[in-house]
Amino acid sequence: MTVMLVWCGQTPHAVCEQTLEADIKFFDIRIPMLEVPTKKTHYVCQKFKVPDTDTFHAVAFEPLISNLDVMHHMLLFGCAYDVQDMDPHECSGADAQCSSWLAQWTMGVDGKIYTPHNAGVRFGKDSYGYMSLQIHWNNEMSAANLTDNSGMRVYYTNRLRQYDVGNVQIGQQDLDIPPHTIHNESGGCSGTCTAAMLPHPVYLTRTYIHMHYLGIHGLLEVYRNGRFLKRVAYDAEYDYKNSPIHVHDPPIEIRPGDELRLTCTFDSLTGARKRNHSLYFGEGSDAEMCYAFVTYFPNVPNFDQCLQFDEYDMNCMDQTKPFMGGCEFRKFQEDLQSHLIEDIKTNCSTTQDQFPCDRQCATSVTQLSNQPCLQGRLGSYSKRTILSRMPGWTDISHVVDHFTEMCN
Repeated sequence: MTVMLVWCGQTPHAVCEQTLEADIKFFDIRIPMLEVPTKKTHYVCQKFKVPDTDTFHAVAFEPLISNLDVMHHMLLFGCAYDVQDMDPHECSGADAQCSSWLAQWTMGVDGKIYTPHNAGVRFGKDSYGYMSLQIHWNNEMSAANLTDNSGMRVYYTNRLRQYDVGNVQIGQQDLDIPPHTIHNESGGCSGTCTAAMLPHPVYLTRTYIHMHYLGIHGLLEVYRNGRFLKRVAYDAEYDYKNSPIHVHDPPIEIRPGDELRLTCTFDSLTGARKRNHSLYFGEGSDAEMCYAFVTYFPNVPNFDQCLQFDEYDMNCMDQTKPFMGGCEFRKFQEDLQSHLIEDIKTNCSTTQDQFPCDRQCATSVTQLSNQPCLQGRLGSYSKRTILSRMPGWTDISHVVDHFTEMCN
């Protein structure tokens, strides 16, 4: 099946009749003038009431950039609940409740961001009555006395299009980029997830690949029945500050069971990208990301994120396997605090010159080492982010290392 969509201009100088039509209105979602912190990375969020007297389709989003020197990206989310806190604030976990992203802007994107003529982003009555704006400031030089009041203009109509637009974020949440190398990381939306999350085929209309400073290539592909089917988007020479939007005309069909695989190539070897230490996933510009932001139709409720953490699917359940390999980070932390670390302190010598491979000590160390959160690359992440911050870990880490090396 081939589905054709009608697009208006995608270049900054193109005239798009879509926002000039008589029934099109607009409103602005924009933070007040705020002082930009001197720290390099800062996220500010604010929620806004939007028209909800009728059901509307947003047909274009126009970035309103006040300070291009600090603006890294903006994401606009729909909120499916009543919002109380409407003031701008540093983003926190509470903002994740507005999880359905509607529009996205980043450095290098010029002009309005359009939907196809026969599709729109639904909001208003019986849909999103609030929107949440997330802005990432990148104050690279830690300069003082900078301000910003950026946002987005939303063009909308109550003359609904044929399709509801959906957006899905695809990628890898666990990055481990060694120093002095050209390194690939892959992740995305597995066939297991599309089979579980998609009740019918969807059609991709737009793709934007996002990495940070070390990114040099980005590739999004479709696999069907384990075999390569189609290239969706390829950035052969990725530029963090000027990355393209790929428009798919005709749209690309994705069926339940298809895999969307994103591969990001990072360079920690060459020129200004050279690093003498490993880089990991993080929201700051001095860390890395591997995402594809993909627009599709028709919208599927809750199909707005399809991510992997290492080899594990984060947004769907394979009923034949334990989720995340059985790792429950919160329970793991609780077990560390309640008994795992203390048992090793009690049953093992923690002095540097005594490492008996006795049964009691071996049992305690094995109980820790066999934890699901300490297996494979997930274990590297846990050691880096959980164990390293856990009181008492430094006292027993050498014991665990000794048993791993000498006593198993």
